[in-house]
Amino acid sequence: MSTYLAIYAMLMAVIGIYAMLTTLLNLRHFRKLGNVKDHTDGPLISIIIPARDEEASIGRLLDSLSKQTYRNIEILVMNDQSSDRTREIVLEHEKTDQRIRCYDSEAGRNLHSNGKINALLQLIPHAKGEYILATDADTYHASDCIAHAYSIMKEHDLDIISGFPTELCPSFAGTVNISAMMLTNTLIPHFLVYHIPLPSATFAIGQFIMMRRSAYEETGGYSRIKGHMDDVGIARLFVRERKSFAFISISEYVACYMYTNAHDAFAGIERSIAGIFPPKIVSILPIAAVIILLLHIAFSPIAAIAEFLALGPTRTSLTMILGVCLFFVSWYLACRKAGWRKLISISAPLSLIQICTMYVHGLYNRLTGKGFIWKGRKID
Repeated sequence: MSTYLAIYAMLMAVIGIYAMLTTLLNLRHFRKLGNVKDHTDGPLISIIIPARDEEASIGRLLDSLSKQTYRNIEILVMNDQSSDRTREIVLEHEKTDQRIRCYDSEAGRNLHSNGKINALLQLIPHAKGEYILATDADTYHASDCIAHAYSIMKEHDLDIISGFPTELCPSFAGTVNISAMMLTNTLIPHFLVYHIPLPSATFAIGQFIMMRRSAYEETGGYSRIKGHMDDVGIARLFVRERKSFAFISISEYVACYMYTNAHDAFAGIERSIAGIFPPKIVSILPIAAVIILLLHIAFSPIAAIAEFLALGPTRTSLTMILGVCLFFVSWYLACRKAGWRKLISISAPLSLIQICTMYVHGLYNRLTGKGFIWKGRKID
């Protein structure tokens, strides 16, 4: 037992130090990239929005885009066979802002097995911009969002950028599920990927992806993505094709009403986790090891307290406490920078447990053939 505790403590110390260094260097990297003077004039930027049954949010999004300080934009919405008032709301906004145009996806035209990618592939040919911004219908953009994002791309000569919006959810449990995504800002060295392109370590989120049009066409774009991950898939494709990519801090400029309850949040994040780490025979043991490791981290505060109370201030117990403190302070800093409220930022153990639960449940869905249902469509 003492050997196990010593290894556990040392492992937590290593993880804690790594998480703290990675988080601080990521935050420095985000600050450096974002330190640009915003340009309000420039080339045409096409904002593309796939929308399926989004009557509750599409109006809010279009209002925010109409107020952008960067004026040279066009706003293209693909009504993806909605059964609600999504199309009518877009057409109403089209009358008041000539930059807004509504298109309808063609029933039975399957350019990709993923519904969202299929809609994007039908919409992009209508885009005329030198840059393309793909965003979701449930987002809301500050008035200087497009100007800031374009300025980052221009000043740093980037082909594609992505970043976390401020995620909003009225449910505490739902927000905890969504905050599982913050593991990427704590453990993925975005600062390093920026300088040394690594497709396997490249991460993006579909709520905000801005691309240079010429680079998109050179890579083949969404048509070359396999699987159902539109966001991570397109970013990794760009990196594989030697295009410049940066994960940036965008939470001050974009908010997303991603899910309204814990059930939808669980299903949505589960789908993403399963897509990033698809089950393969060669990956079973590494993934199992990661799950065990995440559970150890999740319960490490309890283990550290119990060990300290039982053994006192020994080298093992102090090493454990050091690692626990470093890791969870790192998580807190990353969450606060991304706009999460304090209660969520200190709920890392719950988020880690949910990550493991979502992956195992997602694996069950895949192995049993149930797949995932999203907006009435089955995703394998």
